[in-house]
Amino acid sequence: MAQRIERLAAERWGGLRPTVLVGTDLGLMKALDRVSRFAASDSPVLITGETGTGKELFARALYLLREHRSGPLLSINCAQYHDGQLIASELFGHRRGSFTGAIADHRGMFEEADNGVIFLDEVGELSLAAQAMLLRVLGESEIVPVGSTKATRVHVRVVAATSRNLLQMVQEGSFRSDLYYRLNCLHVVVPPVRERGDDWALIVRHYLDQLIKKSGHAKRMSADSCALLKRHDWPGNVREVKSVVDTGFHLSDDGVIEPLDFMDQLQAVSRFEVASTTSIAREDDLAVRAMNRMLRDAVNFWDAVHTPYLAHELTRADARQIIEDGLHKSRGSYKRLVALFNLPASEYLKFMDFLRHQRLKPDDGERGSTLPSVAMQ
Repeated sequence: MAQRIERLAAERWGGLRPTVLVGTDLGLMKALDRVSRFAASDSPVLITGETGTGKELFARALYLLREHRSGPLLSINCAQYHDGQLIASELFGHRRGSFTGAIADHRGMFEEADNGVIFLDEVGELSLAAQAMLLRVLGESEIVPVGSTKATRVHVRVVAATSRNLLQMVQEGSFRSDLYYRLNCLHVVVPPVRERGDDWALIVRHYLDQLIKKSGHAKRMSADSCALLKRHDWPGNVREVKSVVDTGFHLSDDGVIEPLDFMDQLQAVSRFEVASTTSIAREDDLAVRAMNRMLRDAVNFWDAVHTPYLAHELTRADARQIIEDGLHKSRGSYKRLVALFNLPASEYLKFMDFLRHQRLKPDDGERGSTLPSVAMQ
């Protein structure tokens, strides 16, 4: 399926819109199968997934797999328009004099996309007024340009995408419930990279091959780099993989890409993750050794950190960094952190009292700089 989509994209757009979906994970295959089945319908499709997962590629795949591909595919990022009237004008058009700056009639994207597909990225950013106009398009297949009272019929398939939790927005009153259920007629969930097994390695190889072909210089990831990337959970998903490969390729001095060539591009990765998987760790780094004793050797927190800390072998900065790194791994949960540090749940209060007494518990602002943000799936 992925090969067919890539071929159809090349036939349709040449090299302008390469549509390459890399991976063999079952979750990705299920999402592609849904896209293939939904392509035969004219109903709206809602594509959800974390930022950077490639939702626009799935929208292109829906367009390419249609039986009739004569109409255009137009895309718009709703998040770039903070003015409700401006986004309404872009989508539905306006009439001359309808607002300040409207010096001539303007055809909106829905008119331009007639008999085709319109992709609304970050649809959750639409104003309530624009949501009402979109609802009319979906229900009546007609638009009313800003400043006009005359409706114009259009035949456009809507594919919307978001990384936000629209159902929660409905409950909060910032997204219309009737529009949500209209858009959610057919639903495709794009899985994050961390849930796709070893697909990260295939994506790395894909982008690396592209750079090699373009530059003519052969390069590869070192064993240390592969070990680090294998353990990374990729909060930035495919977009982050591409950034890491691109940076590492251009900053490496020879044919081997080492962790130091791309570390700055890894989102929310700590020095412990780097040190525990690569040879750049110093043998005398007691903080790294303490963390490894807990994670690798199942030594509990009291023996690995508490005792050397009280003996002044570990500094407060070392201990604080260990806690922050543990919170990164436990997704901000202190209860999961207790289990990660090999302590029974009954010692949770004792553990928290120690952190507070020694001023080792990061406040929200400090922890926010260490922990990754978790987007809606």
